[in-house]
Amino acid sequence: MSQFHCRTLLAIVLVCLPAARASAQTEPPSGLWVAVGGSSTTMQGACGEGCDLESPYFHIGSLLGDIGHSINARTDAGVEIAWTPATSAAGEDIRTTFIIGVVQFRPWASKGFSIKGGMGMAFVRNWVYDFSGGISAPPFTSKALGLTYSAGWTFRHTQRVGVQIFGAQHVATLGDLKTSAQTYENVIANFWSVGAVIVIR
Repeated sequence: MSQFHCRTLLAIVLVCLPAARASAQTEPPSGLWVAVGGSSTTMQGACGEGCDLESPYFHIGSLLGDIGHSINARTDAGVEIAWTPATSAAGEDIRTTFIIGVVQFRPWASKGFSIKGGMGMAFVRNWVYDFSGGISAPPFTSKALGLTYSAGWTFRHTQRVGVQIFGAQHVATLGDLKTSAQTYENVIANFWSVGAVIVIR
């Protein structure tokens, strides 16, 4: 994981946690937090020095869901699941699933603006095809460190049902990525998304 991503996540944590602790002392928990929706996503992969992986930008759709608990009027904590299907330039199907623990914080309780960050796992499932024989090999699944950070605005944020628009980045730091041509080492996949979710409290 790059120093930029580590510093960004650390900054989000440092901003969210002290304020969340202070709010929790004065505001009671408010219950379930659920958010479900989708996004338009741009994906690109890259690898370390000496790697010849040339990955173009792929424009795809993603599904996203959060479920957790509202700690107080400004802070939510839970688990995020994001699923992104893609097809590589070689025609191979790649499915990436993020399972991440997240914290969402609203700096102003009376406003809909929020920031969210988290860390967990990403699973990249790659169907590798042998084009010479027309036979597909068993899917190859890579485990990766997953990271996300985002910002959004929720309409009707004080109501039981609202709508949030957001911009987010997900990062998967893989050990290896196997394709029909070769295995690439130290691959980092970036997913930039703009989307919307329905929020239920």
